This record gives sequence, C-alpha cells and structure tokens, in this order.
Amino acid sequence: MTTTMSNLPEVLVEEIISRVPITSLGSFRSSCKKWEALSKTHLLGGKAAEVTTRKQLLGFILVDDKICSMKLDLHGITKDGYDFVDTSVKQVSALDLDELSISQIFHCDGLLLCVFSKRLMVCNMYLGQTRFIKPRRLFERFDKSGVYAFGYDDSSKNRNHKILRNKSVGGGYEIYNFRSDSWKVLNVDLEEDTQLDQQGSLSLKGNAYFLVTKTFEETLEVGEDLEEAMDSEETEEFLLCFDFTTERFGQLLSLPFHSEVDDDGVREDNVVLSCVRDEQLAVLHHSDTTIGIWISTEIEPNAVSWKEFLEVDLVTLHGFPDDFKAGSFFVDEEKQVAVVFDQETEAGGNHTACIIGKDGYFNFVNIGDTPPQYFTSYVPSLVSLETKKKGKRKARDY
Repeated sequence: MTTTMSNLPEVLVEEIISRVPITSLGSFRSSCKKWEALSKTHLLGGKAAEVTTRKQLLGFILVDDKICSMKLDLHGITKDGYDFVDTSVKQVSALDLDELSISQIFHCDGLLLCVFSKRLMVCNMYLGQTRFIKPRRLFERFDKSGVYAFGYDDSSKNRNHKILRNKSVGGGYEIYNFRSDSWKVLNVDLEEDTQLDQQGSLSLKGNAYFLVTKTFEETLEVGEDLEEAMDSEETEEFLLCFDFTTERFGQLLSLPFHSEVDDDGVREDNVVLSCVRDEQLAVLHHSDTTIGIWISTEIEPNAVSWKEFLEVDLVTLHGFPDDFKAGSFFVDEEKQVAVVFDQETEAGGNHTACIIGKDGYFNFVNIGDTPPQYFTSYVPSLVSLETKKKGKRKARDY
C-alpha cells in the first residue's frame, strides 16, 4: 500500500504536529482532511511553540477599526549592531462582518473579545469559531469607549469565561457568564474617589487588572504656630484587580514608581500595562526623561511585588523623538529588550515602534503606514465556543 499523508502512522503524525509552528496552520490544514481534523483537537507546534514564542511575537492589532494579525521577529537583534527585525502585518480576512468598526480588543486564554456598538464578539482564531453576545436589554447598545474586562472563573475543572462591563445607564457593573449565556447586575463598586483609567483592562491568569487613580483628602496645618488648617487633595495611581471567580474587585495595589497626577486627576506621565508569557504582569512608566519597565514577581488579586526589568535615560538616546508617547508594549526577556508602540494616531507616512534595551540599546522598526489603535499578544488555545452559526471558515496562516 502506498503511504500518503492521510495514512501515516499516528505516532509519526503526532510528532509532525508537535514540530510544525503555529504560523503554518493554514498550510497544515489544507494538506488533507485528516490533518485538518487533528488540528482542531491538537495544538499545533507543541515542541516548536516554546522556541517560536522566544523568537517572535504573535498578536493582534486594530488598524482602521479592523483586526490585523502581527508577527514581530526579534531573533535578528545582535550586540554587534547589525540588526534585522522582521515584521508582518495583515488583515484577518476570515472575519467577514457587516459591522466593521471594532473599537476595542482583549485577549484571554486564546480567545479574542471584540467590542462593537450593537454586540460583542468572542472568537477563537485557532479553531475558527465565533460567538456573538447581545446586550442585557433590548435596544441597548454597547459603549464603544466603555469599561470592559475579559477573564474566567477557575473554581471548577472547566474554566467558565466571563465578561465584565460598566452599565450604560445608571452606573455600576454587570457580568456575562458564558456557561449560562446570560448577563447579571453585580452588587460591586469602586472605593470612594477611585476612578478607572481609560486605557482599559488586561487579563492575566483569568483575572483582569486596571490602572486606577484615587484622590485622598488631607488637612494641612499652616501658620507660625500651626493654628490654621487648610484642606488639600492628593491623587495617586494604583493597580486594581477584578477577580472573576469571586466577582469582586480586590484591594488597591501599589505600583513600583510615583506617577505625577494633576489636580483634575489627569496623569502627567504615561503608564501602560502588558503581559509576559501570560504568567507575569509588566508595567511601563514614561516620563519626560526616562522609560522604566517593571515585571511582577508575585501577582494575586490582593498582592503584588515587582522587579525592575529596564530603565532607559531618554536624554542619552540620540534620535529618540520628542513627541513619542509610549503605548502598548511587550518585553523579550531573552534579548533583554522591550518593543514600545507609539500612541501617535495621525495617518500618513511610515509608523514605527521603538526597541529599547539595556546598555543604551535603541532601534526602530517599521509597522506600516497606518498606526495601530490597540495591541494584544496572542497565545493559541483549544477553548471551544458554542456557536449557533454553522459552517466552516477558511483555514489560514496567521
């Protein structure tokens, strides 16, 4: 009997599956029907995944309100100054939607949450599955700039994914339960004089983390004999966790730096959150003269500790733009560098991200002629979504 791809020994096929990188998913699935079916129950690139993750970033960005995949390969960065950074950005054409204006994206557990005005969409890019979620009330719309968070309840063997959002009318919060396919109003609120940052949330180990500001009132004693009192306010910035298992906000957590906030609660410096391998939290602080990055050594809903990853003196970086405003970022611990996207949103020309590292390392990488609005890293998974819509999506490479 002639050996073909469809009748190879099972042991050999499993070995092939473990070595093929996730970036070749479309090609692998188009090989034969048997391999396509296996890719829906096995995660491609088991042995190659760790190497691929170290060598390149896989993620999704919003460009002109459309989802695009991004690959960024830093393997060419060397200490001798001859750097080659390979980038690839392309629109995810498989998402054929009538409503193309996506305002926010979030990643959790291999799933991507997309915010529209009329509904939410959750998709598993690896499995090619989508799930649409309608508001709790008829004729209600989702606030495109509202507060959202994506996570899961890990109290049982099978994770129950959930979505948190602020209510459009009347204040407060409500939560969507994937298992029950329903919304419910939560009896939770923030501490007094505490406000969530407009940057949005970040999912880590099933919980969501926000940047928040809190205003404290102080009474200062003035005068020669300290007999007069003067009321004063001070605003500080913290980290706040929403625990999807208990469905409660945690305690205010300290950041490893002091961020300047004016009297109106507006941050004067720039602070951004990111994930490291879906295991640790990273925070970036961009002031007029420095960019500092810290990585968590311990992270729980009510506790966090930090270690410094990188601090760069921008004054010493020749060619660093004065109008650069740090946005989404990710760190490469092996290369000891960080890639930081600019929050600049003006269209036209080539847009770049800066790469900074220890010992004064500095470089730029071109990311296309349209600036990305959001960036989220991506880790594929086999989490299945129940979909009412039947039919197969065309396999593709990321």
